[in-house]
Amino acid sequence: MGIRVTVVGLGLLGSSIGLSLKQSKTKFEVIGHDKESEAAKRAFKAGCVDRTEWNLISACSDADLIVLCIPMAGIADTLRAVAPILKPGGVITDTAGLKLPVLAWAREALPDNTRFVGGHPVLSGQNAMPAEPSADLLSGAVYCLTPATNTPPDALQLVSGWVEAMGAVPYFLDAAEHDGLIAALEQAPLLMAAALQMVAGTSPAQRELMQLSGADFSSMTQLVAGNAENRVDLCVHNATNLQRWLDALQSNLATLRDYVGTQDRAALLEA
Repeated sequence: MGIRVTVVGLGLLGSSIGLSLKQSKTKFEVIGHDKESEAAKRAFKAGCVDRTEWNLISACSDADLIVLCIPMAGIADTLRAVAPILKPGGVITDTAGLKLPVLAWAREALPDNTRFVGGHPVLSGQNAMPAEPSADLLSGAVYCLTPATNTPPDALQLVSGWVEAMGAVPYFLDAAEHDGLIAALEQAPLLMAAALQMVAGTSPAQRELMQLSGADFSSMTQLVAGNAENRVDLCVHNATNLQRWLDALQSNLATLRDYVGTQDRAALLEA
């Protein structure tokens, strides 16, 4: 039968994870669940899962590993829903972009003997989100793992082995450290892109700006595309870290503005 993995959330990431496991050399039984029936049907038709369950509890019963591939806003409720039916020795992980809030929700919702390991796949340029599920999505990607302090070694081994089976590279770090770094690497660039888009969108020359916008402007502002509510949640839950990085960015932008104002070519070149 192999290791039973339940993937909750069959969007591009969840479906790609399922497809990768199905093509892995390690034997996995992949069960899928999504509250949107059409998403579940697409995942099954594409061969991403062995079967789907419309009921969350049925999908998670007897799972060795439950993978939450859902927005942060739904994680706490999902943990509370599955807590009473977890298999003894089963492990839960997630794919959210922040880890401290998720670990706190896991402590509140799950029994003391539940093994939870926070997870966050980092998709680089070569692992950009495709239009369709891809078994190679996580190949070579850094996969952050932030276990709770009381997570037993066998739970860590199960999750790290699952990550490696998908071709990703496990990277263990502290949850607080993770969130501080992600504020700089994901959320600050998002808000910079939003600011640039806001400036262009409110300019009297908006029409001309859009007419002349090329690859540089598009590559900067494309970060604001996607699920806005999920991205806002990530910014709000990581507010302290994000403010610190935004303050640093604001200081550096002010310095660069001064260089431009004084036409200091040498300083700009050095910067």
